[in-house]
Amino acid sequence: MSSDVFEKARALGRSIVESEEFKEVQKCENAMIGNPDAQALLKKFHELQQAQKEKQKKGQSLTKEEARDFEQVQLKIVENKTIKAFSDAQEKFQNMMNEVMKIIKESGMKAVKE
Repeated sequence: MSSDVFEKARALGRSIVESEEFKEVQKCENAMIGNPDAQALLKKFHELQQAQKEKQKKGQSLTKEEARDFEQVQLKIVENKTIKAFSDAQEKFQNMMNEVMKIIKESGMKAVKE
């Protein structure tokens, strides 16, 4: 019985990897990795985010300038078409995965009730 479950899980995994949603995430991720502007923005964002976390750990607040810089980088990220495409593709993929999990859960609950 277990081997049948595992084989079906492998088949589901193959189907997910072959889905348009997964392929779009891969395509957009590769585009983002290959885009120097997107990479620079993401690097700057992570640096600012890390600095913000460090200040919070020390009980310090961001200066107005630091808050403004953080906000400006966030806006640039939202406006960057390559990053936006990746984010949108990730969201569609996540929605598909949530639906898959919902179907699995509902199928399991239905089988238990029978």
